[in-house]
Amino acid sequence: MADGHLYDLHVSSKEETWEQQRWKNVDCGGELNQDCQAEPEQDNQEQSSHFDVSVWNSTSVRNGRKAELFPEWHLPLTVASVLALIVFVYTVAREVLQPFFMNNKNEFYRIPVLVVNKVLPVISIILLSLAYMPGIFAAFFQLYRGTKYQRFPAWLNTWMLRRKQFGLLCFFFAVMHALFSLSYPMRRSYRYKLLNWAYQQVKQQKENAWVEHDVWRMEIYVCLGILALAILSILAIASIPSVSNLLSWREFQFIQSKLGYTALLLSTLHALVFAWNKWVDVNQFIWNTPPTFMISVLLPIIVLLCKAILLLPCLDKRIQNIRSGCEPTKGTQNKCVHL
Repeated sequence: MADGHLYDLHVSSKEETWEQQRWKNVDCGGELNQDCQAEPEQDNQEQSSHFDVSVWNSTSVRNGRKAELFPEWHLPLTVASVLALIVFVYTVAREVLQPFFMNNKNEFYRIPVLVVNKVLPVISIILLSLAYMPGIFAAFFQLYRGTKYQRFPAWLNTWMLRRKQFGLLCFFFAVMHALFSLSYPMRRSYRYKLLNWAYQQVKQQKENAWVEHDVWRMEIYVCLGILALAILSILAIASIPSVSNLLSWREFQFIQSKLGYTALLLSTLHALVFAWNKWVDVNQFIWNTPPTFMISVLLPIIVLLCKAILLLPCLDKRIQNIRSGCEPTKGTQNKCVHL
């Protein structure tokens, strides 16, 4: 889910598609031709499907290659799993272990919902940043080289080919975050705390517990989150092959690039508004460690700033010329090759 107008990404994607089609559409020739002639033609679709699978498997073994399970998802799932584990341990240490060791307070009930729901948005926004960061690197590489006809480094090319998976995993974690947030009022612990808050208000003889800035914070925070999730839903739907095939290249580029960066911006604002005035609250730095919302916005802010720099007219015009086939020459003019 990111910029789709990069030359190497297009070529590599085509090569992978052709390779997969070559495996699937194995021609009955050579040694396999005898088996094909021995089997009479049958209209039974079930037997035909079984034959196709057996041919595919035998060909994979012949070529010394074993059919992998979701190979395109290995890198994104590994990154997401490692990030989730690190953030989960970090959050448990701050939210659960610190009160237990320092104040002898049992907060372990927070792990299933509250702690997990603090991990989900962090992973979601980081994965969304990772989906658009390779496009930033690719643009800087093209600016430095002055051409689009040089291949990117292998690590960048692999990263670019996995942007769709990073984006879909981001959408998955975002949906989970929304569901966990909606479940807050259903928790028994929340009901007990609500009764305690009401009792404290009565005890302090407060007729109205309204806090203006906190109300505005919550309203804006929820609104930005809903808008970001809605745009991510559009991006996820547009990533479905049956849908993307119906879109023109310009439409697909607009959805995946323009709307994608809009979703990243809204998600970042969502986290910043959630923080509100907590940035200067020393109580948030438990065990001298920053809260998770501070960590989560670092990478998105870097990506957005880099994108803003690339949108400067001087750089944007040069990138467009490079991607249209113009290459600098020794003279003052550019040599343009339109394909």
